[in-house]
Amino acid sequence: MTHTVSKKHPGPVATEGSPAAEGAASTPAARPAPRPRTPPAAGRVRRLSQRWRKAILTLHVTVAVGWVGIEIAQLILGLVGLSTDDAGLVRATRVVMEILGIELIAIVAWTTLLTGLLLATATQWGLLKHYWIVTKLVINIGLMLNGHFFIQHWLREQAEVGTAPESVSLQLVITMSISLTLLVSATALSVYKPWGKTRRGRRPAPKSARP
Repeated sequence: MTHTVSKKHPGPVATEGSPAAEGAASTPAARPAPRPRTPPAAGRVRRLSQRWRKAILTLHVTVAVGWVGIEIAQLILGLVGLSTDDAGLVRATRVVMEILGIELIAIVAWTTLLTGLLLATATQWGLLKHYWIVTKLVINIGLMLNGHFFIQHWLREQAEVGTAPESVSLQLVITMSISLTLLVSATALSVYKPWGKTRRGRRPAPKSARP
């Protein structure tokens, strides 16, 4: 008897639109809708990819080290020219110093500056957010201005044998010693990254520019 009644009155059937059907439809865990991609905020700097960053960094380090090498070579040549009485050797050192200090160093200095600016502005470091980057920028520009307005003039004057006094050669040796010290200091700044952030770097980013 009980068996017959259970067949005639089965459990509630989930019909379309009934609460049971709605409960059955909501049983599987629904996947969250994908979040729409928000476009980058206006004024936000586009970052370099890892591959491009490493390539530009390699070029930057290479030309920066080359700049240091040129300064060392010029300093050695200047010391040799001051310490010898051989006119032919003095003439040779002055010609080589002129080639290095005018023809080659300009390309190296500009490449160092441009790659440094690109690395600073297109990465998370920023151009004016850290004291060590600002100091390196000042050193780079200062050395380029000094080379353009002073060193190149002295090198051309020195290359003219018989017209350049010994004081010009001494000025070149002193100036190149200072330039070499500044370049080594700039290299050390890249390694140690001292002094923390500037006031601009400590300023909180606007909400529209936050990721």
